[in-house]
Formats: sequence, C-alpha cells, structure tokens
Amino acid sequence: MKNMERETDNISFRITSENILHITCNPGTVMTIEEGKLSTKVGRELINNKPIPMLCDLTNVVNMTRECRAHFAGKEHAEIFTKCALIINSPLSKIIGNFFLGANKPLRPTKLFTNKEEGLEWLRKDL
Repeated sequence: MKNMERETDNISFRITSENILHITCNPGTVMTIEEGKLSTKVGRELINNKPIPMLCDLTNVVNMTRECRAHFAGKEHAEIFTKCALIINSPLSKIIGNFFLGANKPLRPTKLFTNKEEGLEWLRKDL
C-alpha cells in the first residue's frame, strides 16, 4: 500500500506503508469539536472505511474541549481505528491524555506513550 496524505489547517494525516494512520497536530493546536469531527471525516476518507491502527501525536495540542474528547471517545471516531497510541511529551499533553482516558473511556484499545517508537511497537503487535 502506498503512502497517503492529507492536511487540514491544524492537522496532518498520513497512512504509512505499514498501514498505520499517523495523525500529527501543528504547534499550538486547540482541538475543538469542529476539529475533532473534521479529523474523523478525513481519517475515514483515508482509510476507506476499513479501520487500521492509529498513532496520534498530541505533543502540540494546547487544549482539547470536553465535546472534542467525548467525540474522540465515541462510536463515530472508533470506527476509523482498531487501536490508538497517543503520543505525549509534556506535562500538559499528559494531563490531556490522562483526562481523556480516565473521563471518556475510549471504545477501542488506547494507550499513552512518551516515545513514538514505543507507540508504534504496540500498534504493530496486531499487524
């Protein structure tokens, strides 16, 4: 499978040759419900409605609204991935990640990682 890429104003999406969806936010990103729904829409288009593992780099996210967290933990978003590695590297992104996991209970396996390679290793286990 060849690499596929898309971008919105705040987020880059890429499907790797390993068939993993990489999502990276631009510096200073505030994730609103609109951004969350757009992210799900773009992800769905890229995966062609066949869920795959997803690596989501949250290191540049400065805030995520409650509505956006609820969307990301919900059924519509869960339809685009089989499991999700959330990459964090700061106290703020760790708070956002832990709050998301604790308060929203994602429908698919989701784990926090401070290292992208460790997240990828975990995602590759089911490939």
